Amino acid sequence: MAELPADCCLETGFTSADLSRLRVVLGAYAARLGLAGRRHDALLLSANELADNAIRHAGGGGFLKLYRRGALVCCRVSDSGPGFDASVIPERPPGLGSSTGWGLWTVRQLTDGLEVGPGSGSRPRGAVVTCCVRLMPVYG
Repeated sequence: MAELPADCCLETGFTSADLSRLRVVLGAYAARLGLAGRRHDALLLSANELADNAIRHAGGGGFLKLYRRGALVCCRVSDSGPGFDASVIPERPPGLGSSTGWGLWTVRQLTDGLEVGPGSGSRPRGAVVTCCVRLMPVYG
């Protein structure tokens, strides 16, 4: 999940007012990239969680990039908040009374890869969180 490929499919900024529209657009683009069924839903739910985290914890919005890399469809969300370390994502489900941790834990469970890094380039603050879902092979 290192470099963003040149053939990026979707790039858009978002705020809380954009979240429902973002889900609709993201769902259509993910289908266009070849995701279907549970894999499609897993990416859509995961992307929603990443965007919601940026809205809640990192200044009210962020930037989303959706792209295909080989057999993976990846969603990268960047923000300008305080950032965080991947070690805060629990390995096991957070306690039932926990108010944090469920979103990123769920993303880790639903996807085939989750990476957290610091902002870079023109956005040195914040976090860059990328999740990827593997396309299912077509047999025939």
